[in-house]
Amino acid sequence: MSKAKWSGWIGMVLALVFMGGFSLAINQMTVQQFEEIFQSAFPTVLKQMTAEAALAQFQTLGAWFGFTLLGLLILVSVATMLVRYRNYRKQACVLYFLTGVVTLIGSQMIAFPIAFCFFLAADFCFLHRDDRHKKKTTDTVSKQGGVA
Repeated sequence: MSKAKWSGWIGMVLALVFMGGFSLAINQMTVQQFEEIFQSAFPTVLKQMTAEAALAQFQTLGAWFGFTLLGLLILVSVATMLVRYRNYRKQACVLYFLTGVVTLIGSQMIAFPIAFCFFLAADFCFLHRDDRHKKKTTDTVSKQGGVA
């Protein structure tokens, strides 16, 4: 497997664990559980608003993460198919870059380490040199009587 596919799928697994885990945990949480867990972590926020309002904001963020995660799954799957089955590296580069941007926007800049994996995959696709093209030109020169 190429470096681009590895870094793309590592980013996807990280997004699935962290963003998906947060989305799943927060959206199934009750108000009492929310107060017990987040009272010590965010005391100033919970003093300024009711626990129900704070939970609603966290659930909105969790839903946003879940929606973003669906987009990431689609984009990474298509980019991986382009790299693996068709060897369209430039199109895959654009999709991996777009996946990184979607990660940043969808997580409200929180998941920048995860987006870095997607930007790295785009970079690997962009900087990949095609050895088949190099071999083809070498074979052409040797068939014409040149030194290969």
